[in-house]
Amino acid sequence: MNMKCILTAALVIALAGCSWTHNASESSYLNKTNDPDKQASSPQAPPGVGEASGTFTAEGDTVALKYAYAGKALRFGKESLIVLVTDKAIPKDEIADEMKSQTKLYAGEIRGLEYAIEKDGFWVMFHPAGYQESSPRPMKGFSMQNGIVRGEDEDDDLSRGKYKRSVIFNARLQGER
Repeated sequence: MNMKCILTAALVIALAGCSWTHNASESSYLNKTNDPDKQASSPQAPPGVGEASGTFTAEGDTVALKYAYAGKALRFGKESLIVLVTDKAIPKDEIADEMKSQTKLYAGEIRGLEYAIEKDGFWVMFHPAGYQESSPRPMKGFSMQNGIVRGEDEDDDLSRGKYKRSVIFNARLQGER
């Protein structure tokens, strides 16, 4: 048996011991581009519950996003699903208030993205910059199951590069266990 056959057999045996499952909801977390600039900004793996992975850029300042919170609050005159994706943790006893009024986000104490998500689209605001965008399409990879809200968002470059975002979030809906 030559060396190539031995290495091939070893690889087959090693792979046989592994299993890889894949479903449609996981596919949105895969990096599907060969463009090195997009790879550098695209999140690579789904975060744990209460976590986010990715960045946003506002007026030249890039912010790493690490935390994710979901809840219900009034936006645009109706109750909406709100997701806050931030650079710093929000104290547990202040999450509900931050969902309603974004006090820390507007003050710049924390930076992040605020989403209002609907079944047919979503709105996003960059904090504290105040830039806003709406999307008439459902959020990529969005799901809400057993009190866990997941989603992925990458900008459509409506601002011509001045504001960018690339994030994956995984948040527990407030009030759910």
